[in-house]
Amino acid sequence: EKKARDFAKAYKVDAVYMDYKKMLKEADIDAICVCTPSGLHGENTVESAKAGKHVLCEKPLEIKKEKMDEMIEAARRNNVKLGVVFPNRTRAGLRKAKEILDSGELGKMTIVECQYRGYRSPQYYKSGSWRGTWELDGGGCLMNQGIHAIDAMCWLTGEVEYVQGISGALLRDIEVEDTAMALLEFKNGAKGVIMGTTISNIPETGPEGDRIRIECEKGSILYADGKTTLYKRDGDNVIPISLDKDDKEAVSSASDPANIDLEAHYFIVEDFISSILENRVPYITGESARKCVDLVLAIYESSKKGARVKVN
Repeated sequence: EKKARDFAKAYKVDAVYMDYKKMLKEADIDAICVCTPSGLHGENTVESAKAGKHVLCEKPLEIKKEKMDEMIEAARRNNVKLGVVFPNRTRAGLRKAKEILDSGELGKMTIVECQYRGYRSPQYYKSGSWRGTWELDGGGCLMNQGIHAIDAMCWLTGEVEYVQGISGALLRDIEVEDTAMALLEFKNGAKGVIMGTTISNIPETGPEGDRIRIECEKGSILYADGKTTLYKRDGDNVIPISLDKDDKEAVSSASDPANIDLEAHYFIVEDFISSILENRVPYITGESARKCVDLVLAIYESSKKGARVKVN
């Protein structure tokens, strides 16, 4: 509470509430940002929607399928907007890559590789009692950190139909995984692989330690080090084409969770406000944002069963 009140004083915030339900009843607000632990997103969003408040929810949308169902239905039933924060989707190079992939100009998609490589110390998990727990974190390197790359992959490539995965805690004393891998079978026929870890000692310069490679019949897309490149085949030659608008240095939270890309968040918050004023859907909807969570839940199920499973 002291941290909240100090923040409010510094930034001239009128009121501080330690009970969000009281805030929903008393405060004159139109919209809220849900930045609580992942396992509370569903409860917070549903209650806010019932109170007629628009909701911008931090990633992941939730950690349970039934909770995501409830959030999306509550927003629809109460006629409020439900937006989700996934900064990778705002990057100019990735947006251009999606246009190219959706156009079909690269032909049949064949191979997809998705990676998150980062580092989280033992002290990181001790910094909050919810961290590294199934109840509130919902998972580890996939559900918490790697979800950024997985969401971008799902957004670019389309839906995954089957997975076979393995996951576990190799070094950290936590309930959830610090390392995971999975084989993917996409509905469009492509094959793929996901790898995630939070115990890597190799510095990663790209934002969130994300790397996505999408191979197609007539070219490939590579997202690495925060930059997106199209490799277009011309006979025996392959021509690299940058899809980014500029050469700005990439922002990375792979080693420092506090190193947030503020420009991407500005994009999402501005769009969310506009979606309310213009009565349109937000840039990232709940229906779209849930796909990566459904995929991660299927990987956990596969790892537990030791079998190939269908993504629900």
